[in-house]
Amino acid sequence: MDITLTLAILLVAIILFATEWLRMDVVSLMVLLAVTLTGLVTPAEAFAGFSNPAVITVAAMFVLGTGISHTGAISKFGEQLIDRTGHNQSLMIASIMGTVALFSAFINNIGATAVLMPIVIMIARRTRLPPSKLLIPLAFGSLLGGVCTLIGTPPNILINELLLEYTGEGFQMFSFTPIGLVLLACGISYMAFFGHKLLPVRKSGTLTEAYQVKEYITEIEILEGSPLDGKTISQSKLEREFNMKVRAMQRKRRKYLQPKRNRKLRAGDILFLEGDPEGILKVMEEKGILFLPERDNPIPGTSDEEFVVVEASLDPTSDMVGKTLSQERFSSTHGLTALAIWRSGAPVVRKVEHVVLQFGDVLLLQGPEEKVRHLAKGHGFLVLGGVSPVPYRPRRAPIAVGTILGVILLTVTGATPIMVAATFGALIMILTRCLTIKEAYDSIDWPIIILIAGTLPLGHAMHNSGAAELLAHLIIEGVGSYGPWIVLGAVFLITFCLTEVMSHAAAAVLVAPIAYNTAVELAVSPRPFFMAVAIAASMCFMTPISHQSNALVMGPGGYKFLDYTKVGAPLNIMVWIIATLIIPILFPFNP
Repeated sequence: MDITLTLAILLVAIILFATEWLRMDVVSLMVLLAVTLTGLVTPAEAFAGFSNPAVITVAAMFVLGTGISHTGAISKFGEQLIDRTGHNQSLMIASIMGTVALFSAFINNIGATAVLMPIVIMIARRTRLPPSKLLIPLAFGSLLGGVCTLIGTPPNILINELLLEYTGEGFQMFSFTPIGLVLLACGISYMAFFGHKLLPVRKSGTLTEAYQVKEYITEIEILEGSPLDGKTISQSKLEREFNMKVRAMQRKRRKYLQPKRNRKLRAGDILFLEGDPEGILKVMEEKGILFLPERDNPIPGTSDEEFVVVEASLDPTSDMVGKTLSQERFSSTHGLTALAIWRSGAPVVRKVEHVVLQFGDVLLLQGPEEKVRHLAKGHGFLVLGGVSPVPYRPRRAPIAVGTILGVILLTVTGATPIMVAATFGALIMILTRCLTIKEAYDSIDWPIIILIAGTLPLGHAMHNSGAAELLAHLIIEGVGSYGPWIVLGAVFLITFCLTEVMSHAAAAVLVAPIAYNTAVELAVSPRPFFMAVAIAASMCFMTPISHQSNALVMGPGGYKFLDYTKVGAPLNIMVWIIATLIIPILFPFNP
């Protein structure tokens, strides 16, 4: 009965994670309550996840990563590393992936991607390469770099704690490094010599010195006395002088999609115009035209001279995901007007205020530079250009770098457990003002923390009820006759398939007890199986929803869902084969 109940909860959890009907942290809390109310775990066991060393370590690593990025150490060093490759695309991709991997090995890979993304876009603009040719390699490099050390990514930290719990022995700081470096080298070679050919060429280039070109949809209303009143679309300046296409027209309550060029325009007509930001700025200066986003959301108290127009990407961890700008009172809260939205390589042809936002969306924003700077500071947006960088704290960069090195040293020497070392390092970052206490709290990805703490009890329930043992037995029945190498490959495959549709941390927690019971039934060491789960959980290249780094570059790169599958599937298969062959050599089945 307990096994059936556990498997039912597991199945429902996987469906909810995959469909995203509910937020992942909400699903994890539902899982926690389900295994508690059904008696599969005790209340103490259920809530013990919040004090689990892995959860505390992950939270501390978020603070450490933000502390070092706020000092500017990453962006300055990263720009120097990436900017030495000239115009050779393969060298550029190798440099981008190697640089982001270096940082991702020691700080949160989402943070490393976010800090380096504006630099990569700037270099793409300078070399006249589409950003779509460089941003997926940036995201993939961060994922490959994360598996190179114990602290590089949450699944590594989680798997280490679970291995300690099951066997009393864990991994060391650099236990992951040999296999991580091999996979990184293979990943860089694949992307530099073959994978980049599969990357799409999305419309981009040089608009101004400020931001990359995209075509957006924005709304205007023709006023009484406008020069456009009475003219046909072909006679108007819109296409000829402003390079703006009329995608749709609304007259009173009737809407015309793709109106004919000989249709006459009248006062009161609402036009949906498609064009780049430069064209939008020119139209805004014309008399007799009213921008509807500005009419609906006026920004008081500022002159036009103080305004800037920028692009901002919606962070996947933003609270605005799943909401509209009007619901969040975006204009009144942030003092900015959203002129248009770009999504998955195309403009959104709807009223901006009523579009349900998704991670990876890019918004074209207008407003005071000071307000743009404020938006860039922990409000769920990554500003991609148009204003000078948010001020860093360069004088504290040596302190931040020294703190990270100190945490590594304390962990490697065994002076303190990694949980204590990471927490101590986070405190040093705050006390030395590498970041403020508010920035420290804001830096923690709380949904991930809740997710890990909430799914850990399900892992315990699977182990205690015998469900993990049953699933392990099914795996061995299927491929056990081929030997432990093939069984290891099967566990790896199951993990990375789950990772593509749900959080990598949740996948690691759920497969870990199955991996342990598989090793026990085969009478071999569980270490190679746990290593396989940790690495597979981070190798999520085939979908944008599988990891926040993938989602973060989706909007700025103009990518579509299948772009990730086309480029990522061969890399996933290659990593699966190589890891399955190498892990047992580095971590023998019978040590």
